[in-house]
Amino acid sequence: TQILTEDYEELTNAERFDFIQGIDNISKGTYKLLDNLLQWSRLQTGKIVYSPDSLNLFETLRQTIELQKEVARKKDIDIETRIDHNITLNADSTMLETVIRNLISNAIKFTNPDGKIIVAAEKNENVCSITIEDNGVGISKENIAKLFKIDKGITTKGTSGEQGTGLGLLLCKEMIDLHSGKIIVESEPGKGTKFSVILPLKEIMIN
Repeated sequence: TQILTEDYEELTNAERFDFIQGIDNISKGTYKLLDNLLQWSRLQTGKIVYSPDSLNLFETLRQTIELQKEVARKKDIDIETRIDHNITLNADSTMLETVIRNLISNAIKFTNPDGKIIVAAEKNENVCSITIEDNGVGISKENIAKLFKIDKGITTKGTSGEQGTGLGLLLCKEMIDLHSGKIIVESEPGKGTKFSVILPLKEIMIN
């Protein structure tokens, strides 16, 4: 911003655009960091209360997925939805939407233009499995081990230079832990990533 202010007339249109694009990316990254920090701190201090209720999974996630499709379109990434319309489970709808939004956002970030993301869900015995699978850049085994640890957080720029916060996945894990569920990561560099959120279909009482 200082360079734009002081040297605007000397810069070419291309240079001005590069600076503006950089400011845009940094602003979005800072906003995401602040949002994740606030939500994480609210979780730690008990300001966010786990309030499960019976919900239809497809109806709960429909708007979240549609909004992410708009973001994905900017990178020419296709999001395909394969969610059983009849899945009902006990969950905190706000937390669940936050988790799925973060995971799809991550998938978009690390998928190249013209890539594909599949959001699917199915029930199996007493659990519901929600998966977000992409054909993006993938994650090394070394980095998978660091994904959910606050002291070993990693931040990597996306395929279009998107900024990361290093807190999004930690936030997801803590919210899923409150549901007595778990997150599983399967990935290989260059071959995409698959996040699976496993949730119990019946409410589990937490003392």
